[in-house]
Amino acid sequence: MRDEALDYPELQRILAACLSYGNPVICFSWVARRFKALYGRTFHQSKLAQLERLGVLAKDGDTSRGKDRRYYRIINPAALAR
Repeated sequence: MRDEALDYPELQRILAACLSYGNPVICFSWVARRFKALYGRTFHQSKLAQLERLGVLAKDGDTSRGKDRRYYRIINPAALAR
């Protein structure tokens, strides 16, 4: 399923923003800022859940850090960066 994410240009750009953030644990607001800096626009937070369903991201267990924030961990960032 991971390769399926690469079939969608928007998901590729979101994944690139996730990887360029430089931390394997991310949340929407952090990635959205990075995405806007890279591409001049933003995306809906449901795209991170879509990447989770595709097996690229996984929910990070510690959600208490930011109230309503949902944290994700990038699964195998070194392999995705290739």
